[in-house]
Amino acid sequence: MMRIGGLMVLLMLVAQGRPAPGKINSTYDKTAAFATFKTYGWIAGQPAFDPAADKTIVSAIDAEMTALGLTKVEGRAGDVTLRYLAVRSTSVDLDKLEELTRQGGDKSGADVTVGRLIVVMEDKASRRLWAADGVERLNPAVADRDQTIKGIVARIFETYPTRQNK
Repeated sequence: MMRIGGLMVLLMLVAQGRPAPGKINSTYDKTAAFATFKTYGWIAGQPAFDPAADKTIVSAIDAEMTALGLTKVEGRAGDVTLRYLAVRSTSVDLDKLEELTRQGGDKSGADVTVGRLIVVMEDKASRRLWAADGVERLNPAVADRDQTIKGIVARIFETYPTRQNK
């Protein structure tokens, strides 16, 4: 049941269109009292394939939630639940491939890896309160990847409703 809900949220966000790299899509329930939320818990989403990236994502989101004044509790015991969905894809930059072919260079340099991160907040009735997502080009170097993840999480949380109202 949870997996179906997650897929439905993902499909709704896909229907909005994938944001261009660096841009954030965000939507929220305008009737929800975000300022009253004090606690949150994690529920299953679609974690990053790489366990190290998963840890970075969760840590960055936890830091943002703490900055908002919310305290983490176990599972569904909080005022709200959070989950994230992560998708990574690799494509080929055809212009770069053509250039590398002409130069006789390593054609793997034409690979472009992007990651999409979706954060979803729900109330106890599993009603979606806030969802935001963004797409970023990912560098395979771990230090660069972690900075990219932290950056996209920060930009996602800039769209959190209580921050938008300031």
